[in-house]
Amino acid sequence: MSLPYTRAEVKDRARAEWRGLCNVTLPSFTSDFSTLNAAGIAHDVRLAARYGFWGTLVASESGTTLEEYLRFMEIAAESAPEGFRLVAHLSFSTVEEELTAAKAAEALGFEAALLSYPPSFRPGSAADVVEHTRYVAERTDLALILFAVMTWGFTPLHASGFPPAAIEEMARIDTAAALKYEAGGAASITALADVHRRVSEHVLVENPMEQHLPALVDRFGTQWFGTSAYESFGDRVPRVHELATAGKWNEAMDVFWSYQPARAAKGDFHASFKGAGLIHRVGWKYLSWLQGFNGGLLRMPQMRLSPGQMRSLRAGLAASGFHLPDGDDGFFAGRNPA
Repeated sequence: MSLPYTRAEVKDRARAEWRGLCNVTLPSFTSDFSTLNAAGIAHDVRLAARYGFWGTLVASESGTTLEEYLRFMEIAAESAPEGFRLVAHLSFSTVEEELTAAKAAEALGFEAALLSYPPSFRPGSAADVVEHTRYVAERTDLALILFAVMTWGFTPLHASGFPPAAIEEMARIDTAAALKYEAGGAASITALADVHRRVSEHVLVENPMEQHLPALVDRFGTQWFGTSAYESFGDRVPRVHELATAGKWNEAMDVFWSYQPARAAKGDFHASFKGAGLIHRVGWKYLSWLQGFNGGLLRMPQMRLSPGQMRSLRAGLAASGFHLPDGDDGFFAGRNPA
């Protein structure tokens, strides 16, 4: 299999075909953590498609070696229903590892890749960010999702956390398809409006947080959102998007507010580790398991999930009317134990 497009087709293809939401698939491991659990991964990819997602990010940063990540992508490609898009996660220790993953994703016919910056990359200027981004873009034909987020530590370059001047240049790269924008801090929506004005003619611009989805559809016509753990709320986020884009606003907002207790519980959970510079992916795994996904722990090192955190997350989903497993013991082994 090869890429279903050429470099010259990336921007037009994103405008025409990227509509919906891209969730996140985390790896599943065998009980001794010695290898990947293919059945668990396949279960999660197929369920994401059934829940109405456009596609899924095959997530790195989750305890896999580079070689295991390449196999993770293969399993996802083998499992994905026709028309379900796969996105590679180019987040590794070195740019060489990123490019290895990108080349493998190309060979598997992935739709896109989420760009990242290795921890060792310490830019001294906006031009350095552009140069690094262009270096990756010139070495893979994958459609790229540019990623502007405070996590990179680029605040010394611009108060928003990611220099807009760099974004303006990066958006013109021929394989830049979308901008996942999470910079701006407390002024995130104002910052988003600014970069939308600057670059929306070149790339799809979005903030992936589902709490902003109705406003972004209404005010910016945002057609595609990703990547984020939308599966925490089952199929309700895709339903909100479908209704909102169809102009059925009352119905969309009824669904949107139906899971406010779950949204609040997840927000409180995320606030509990603010400043760690990490995502509590085991917590994401637990939330997805409550919604029917495979579950199971990730290989260490990971943040630990406490019983109190599990109770709070479960209570939020229960108050939102989700049908949940009776207890939590099944989470640790997963739905497809191996």
